[in-house]
Parts: sequence; C-alpha cells; structure tokens
Amino acid sequence: MFFQYSLIKTGGTIHDHQVIFEPPDKVILPKFSGDRVPIITVPTTMGAAELSRGGGFTDKELGRKIVVADPATIPRSIVIDGQALATTPMSILLSTAMGQMRIAVESVYSTKHNPISDSMALHAISMLVKYLPECPGLDPDCLLNTKTAASMATIAGGSYGLNTAMAHHVGGLYEVPHGDANAIMLPHTMRFNSEASADRQALIAQAMGIDTAGMSDHSAALAAADAVEDLRNSLGIPGRLRDVGVPEEGLELIAAATLHDRSLSTNPSPVTDAGPIMSVLRSSW
Repeated sequence: MFFQYSLIKTGGTIHDHQVIFEPPDKVILPKFSGDRVPIITVPTTMGAAELSRGGGFTDKELGRKIVVADPATIPRSIVIDGQALATTPMSILLSTAMGQMRIAVESVYSTKHNPISDSMALHAISMLVKYLPECPGLDPDCLLNTKTAASMATIAGGSYGLNTAMAHHVGGLYEVPHGDANAIMLPHTMRFNSEASADRQALIAQAMGIDTAGMSDHSAALAAADAVEDLRNSLGIPGRLRDVGVPEEGLELIAAATLHDRSLSTNPSPVTDAGPIMSVLRSSW
C-alpha cells in the first residue's frame, strides 16, 4: 500500500523505486524527495516486511522479482496480535513462517554474520521449532510467539545466501509463493553449504534441539538440514519444485537468473557459475 501512495505522490513506475545491485556486493538505493505518509501496521502473515524498508514485486513481463526500497517505508508503529494472525489461512501462515526460518538459517552461516545477529537468529530458530508445529491449533499465544520468532529472524537478517537468491527467481518465473520456494530448497541448500559452514550449521542443529554430542560439525550440519526437511514435511508444505509447477526445463533459466542475484555475495560457499546452482535445483526438483 505504501508504494501505491509513493507512486501517486512521486510519479513514475514501480521500477523507479527499484534497488540496483552491481556484483559482487554494491547496492544502489533510489533517492526520492518529499514527505512520506506515516505507516501503522497490523501484520497478518509470519513474514516480517513491516520491519524492512523494502518490498518485493513480481514483474511478470520480465519473469523476475524486483526489490524496491525507501527508508520511509519502515512503519511508525507495529501491532502484533495473535487474533489478527488467526484470520489468515493456515497454509499462508506456515509457508511464510518457513520463509522466516530460511532467513534465520542463512543469517547464521552468512559470511557477514556477527554475534548480535547470531543471538537473534539462533533464538528465532529455537522458537520456530517449538511453536510452529502448534500453529494449526490457532492458539493466539502460539501464533504470537511464532510471529515474534519470525520478527527476530528478520532483525537478525540482512545478509542471505543461495537459497534466497534462487527463491527470488523460482517465484518470479513460475509464480511460486516465496515461502514455499524457500522451504522446498532450504534443506538442499544447507547440504550444499555444509562443508563451507559446518561449524555454523552445528549451531543451527543445537538451536533445533538436536543432541550433537559425539557428532562432527559436518554431521551436525547434515542433521540440521534433515531436521528442517522433517519440519517442512510435517507442516504439509510442498516438498519438491515439481509439486508447485516448476518444469524441469525451467531449471537452467532459474540458474542463469540466480547468478545475477545480490544474495549470492554472502553465501558461505562461493557461487561463480551456474553449476552449483543447477545441482541444488535438481536435488530440489
């Protein structure tokens, strides 16, 4: 809604608000003048766009998602209400919550992780594992705790990785909900990154309640990926890209687009060509 207001006030198109990424990691934000309308939000999904200065839109003509940003999009007030969340279809709540799990996971093993983001992301993971499976009961306190964890993940985030990069283009090209795209690919991306970030993913395993005593860091990392996969499956979220309408012949197109995504710049295992991306996409398909 804010960007609709902004377009009316400043003119132009949504592309005028687009964030530009110049590899490897330069980000250019558009600059606009004039007053902005104050925003008060009451979130009704487990996503946490209300904590961000940006937003995402699908350009159907180009077949990709674009990111737009303006510091004034950050709300003045946020009201989190479990009863408001309960009005949303459960499939959307679960999907968007798994999207937040992806943010927390990628924040922990991002090349730009730090102690503050670690503490927020790891606690978010623990809370999501505890409360997310109970959300279908529609208990307002459970929904509130899950949303709190989802918000913590976004506060911790800002530097993502391969999973986020691929999900942008799975959604942009084939209209797959962002949460579903992330949930489907996350276990496979974690396994791909397991050697480069074994010690970081061992922390994720511990946050998920896995007993890592006697495990190597790499074994713990693989156990964490399995646990994320089990959690996703238990929630009834689709498990394969083919299940959400992505054709096998479309994987190369997704991989090519992903190579130009800014989220790759902080992935723990460097990705400089389409080969590794195709490997993860095939295992997810």
